[in-house]
Amino acid sequence: MTSTALRVLLLEDVPMDAELIEYELERANIGCDFRRVDTRDAFVSALAEFRPDVILSDFTLPQFDGMSAMELARAWAATVPFIIVTGSINEETAVQCMKAGATDYLLKSNLARIGPALLSALERERERGKQERTQAALRRSEADLRTIFESTGQALILLDKEGRVRLYNSSAARCESLFGGRIGVGARAGELSLVDEAALKEALDGKRVTIERIPGEQDGSGPTFEVSFAPVLVDGGRPIGVCVTAADITERRKIDEQLRRAERMQATGRLAGGVAHEVNNMMTAILGFGDFLLNSLEQSDPRAADVHEIVKAAGRAADVTRQLLAFSRQQVLHPRTINLNDTVRDLLPMLRRSVGEAHELVERFCPDSCCCYADPGQVEQVVLNLVLNARDAMPMGGRILLETSLAQFDEAQAVRHPQVEMPRGEFVMLAVSDRGAGMDGATLGRVFEPFFTTKPVGQGTGLGLSTAYGIVKQSNGFIFAYSEPGEGTVFKVYLPRSLEEVTRVSGGSRKPAERGTELVLLVEDEEMVRSLTGRALRQHGYSVLEARGGEEALEVFEARGANIDLVVTDVAMPGMGGRELARRLRERSPELPMLFISGYTGDDVVERGLLAAGAPFLSKPFAPEALLAAVRRLLEKSKVRSATA
Repeated sequence: MTSTALRVLLLEDVPMDAELIEYELERANIGCDFRRVDTRDAFVSALAEFRPDVILSDFTLPQFDGMSAMELARAWAATVPFIIVTGSINEETAVQCMKAGATDYLLKSNLARIGPALLSALERERERGKQERTQAALRRSEADLRTIFESTGQALILLDKEGRVRLYNSSAARCESLFGGRIGVGARAGELSLVDEAALKEALDGKRVTIERIPGEQDGSGPTFEVSFAPVLVDGGRPIGVCVTAADITERRKIDEQLRRAERMQATGRLAGGVAHEVNNMMTAILGFGDFLLNSLEQSDPRAADVHEIVKAAGRAADVTRQLLAFSRQQVLHPRTINLNDTVRDLLPMLRRSVGEAHELVERFCPDSCCCYADPGQVEQVVLNLVLNARDAMPMGGRILLETSLAQFDEAQAVRHPQVEMPRGEFVMLAVSDRGAGMDGATLGRVFEPFFTTKPVGQGTGLGLSTAYGIVKQSNGFIFAYSEPGEGTVFKVYLPRSLEEVTRVSGGSRKPAERGTELVLLVEDEEMVRSLTGRALRQHGYSVLEARGGEEALEVFEARGANIDLVVTDVAMPGMGGRELARRLRERSPELPMLFISGYTGDDVVERGLLAAGAPFLSKPFAPEALLAAVRRLLEKSKVRSATA
């Protein structure tokens, strides 16, 4: 007996024949749940209610027949085996029944065969169902693969081992047509722009190969594709073809280049900041002692002219460090709301003198107010550097155009200029254009690097454009250049637009440094700077205690702390730095005023963690007058605070 009883539906109008069929199934050891019907309506009801596993049907009934029953069975239960059991049937009718969908047929005179026939029919049906499920799964898999094959943005090409195209997707067709080529089933590898025959040969040898390809472009200006060749292997690892995939990596290459350029500029900026810090220490001493020496000499003394040249040369060196700090965005800015039109207009007389008579300076100012929040002196430096660069691009003379306008940087602009990294919003724009020789792509890519110049030796430091770049970026703006060889160059500066009113600044006469009598603790590890600073303070009436570092300053304070009115300390020193020294001194004297000095700038020392934001700070190199003014301000503020406490 089988473990589960088969539901057998018998369409038979002769009860004796039905009993014989049931008897033969029992003899075959087939456990059945048997139901007999003899009319069409009963047959239809049994199909729906009984849900048979097997249908046995007589061929001829008084008001019904096997062919009609088979049509109903195929409509209601298409996968259920249907076996014709009849008293007589000719060969033609048997063939007709099998074509109509009968699983088998047998004669009532040979009912002993019914058991094996039923089991065989069930087995065939199981196999057929299994095949159908396999075929359906295969069709789904093929549909999934076809969807993936067609929907991917990558070009996909399947080649046989002779290098002929077996299959390709629409992306591959678009790529080939982009470069004037065609692709089709049967096309050879040598006819395809994306396929490299040397790489194909390696893939057919079982290796995986990836190359870059710029089809149809000899100058490297076309799209760049990353093309991979992967062997198609059968069991045993034997290659029978190659799968070629190609992805357009043009944008990725641009982003990679932008990232490398940003990293290069950042590294150069860090180097520039470090160099400027060291040079500023030396320039502080040179300028300060030069000032002392110059003031000690009579104007008629021939040595005064020499000292003046020394101070002037030191001033130029200090200007170079300021340009380095501008590029590395470490200089101290004093921004306020300005009208870019007014700033450029006020600068025009000086610009015309600078470019000379051989060059025509043309301005086109925006009729609307172009207000932005920036340091006016630094904006003037940017304009001057760009105009001088335009002048130098036209050594035989030419026209330089200055334009201002309002600009909106939105999503549409971002798509058109993916290389421009700016926040969305409103900007004021300054453009400086020349009609010089222009630049190629390689030069354009390095134009803002410090010390990079195409001018002959001795005719440029390579710091003008890098200074402009640093100033604009520190002002939360952006600068970029557009140029074509032989077509000239335009530099465009974008600064965030301001809706505030223009800040008016009135000039004032320079006052001599005030004298003092207070006791100042000076902490500086550079001997020259310490000597200069101490001398400047003493010459203006202050008493000075000197220390070469933080530890020594604590010892001095322990001895004289009650009398010390102010501490002037370097920020970056070996051992204990200025910030730690300030913390230790404030534990002893919370109200003690402190002035920090450093070759780094205020923003930079904060970013490096050397100093808290907002602390009183003086950047080197500084003139003695600037030091004395800062000292006096802190002492007066301390007196006011003590009086109101």
